[in-house]
Amino acid sequence: MRTMLRLFESWGLITNEAGRLHATAASVRYLSGKSPDSVASYIATMKYKPSVRELYEVLRDGGADTWHVERGVTKSWDALMQTDEFADLNTRGMEERGRIFAPHLATLLDCTDESSILDVGGGSGVYSAYLLMRYPALTATILERPPVDQLARRCLTERKLYPDRARVIAGDMFVDPLPRDASLHLYSHVLHNWGSDKVRLLLNKSYDALRPGGRVAIFSCHPDDRGGHPSPAAEAEYSVLLTTGYEGCCYSFEDMRTMLEDAGFEQIGYHKSICNRSLVVARKTT
Repeated sequence: MRTMLRLFESWGLITNEAGRLHATAASVRYLSGKSPDSVASYIATMKYKPSVRELYEVLRDGGADTWHVERGVTKSWDALMQTDEFADLNTRGMEERGRIFAPHLATLLDCTDESSILDVGGGSGVYSAYLLMRYPALTATILERPPVDQLARRCLTERKLYPDRARVIAGDMFVDPLPRDASLHLYSHVLHNWGSDKVRLLLNKSYDALRPGGRVAIFSCHPDDRGGHPSPAAEAEYSVLLTTGYEGCCYSFEDMRTMLEDAGFEQIGYHKSICNRSLVVARKTT
């Protein structure tokens, strides 16, 4: 529901004043049944469209089991990712997307003083690969569940990075302990897939595993609500789209700042990237 409220705010339909929501003049004029300019009935016809009904059910039930496998059957994205066919297809898709974003991430994330990366839920390892190519002294460990770990090894081998500079560990980031030898933990297009409880769990695990001075880097779409301003509409719209397919959403910068601080991180920075993406970096100081 929070993602929809953020979207309505970005569209100028509501305002958030000290935690209290108010309809704007435009909402009252066009969406109130008492207004002569109301278009509420016109908009209400959309509830008969399957896509709108699906979004309504996601908001009502608080779940996103909306990946259609065959007629009349749906599964969650997480369940599909544990099947060979879908995991392979999805990871290859993320590899293709990563070729667009990873080069820019490598310019935003300064790893001059880093020794090793732990790429948590790193998929094919494409983001680590571009960082390794930019920083020759850097090494990386990709933590992924089977069967994705197998594809990561193949992709890193093709880039001539595995096994000399990159290794792959098969494991569940929620269940298994995180390796403790990395100076930087990278979550790239990962945290937005999960609910806030799981995000907090992962950030706490990273804080515990990092040495003092270690950093965590989170690359995703983080709606920019710094200074109490509404999120940009394009970012808020993308967040709603994610909500229909995954447990999580595009956590705003203020969302991430709060969760990082709660985990113990400090020196939290925000860096804009391309295509509504951004990088949030924080440090474990003690």
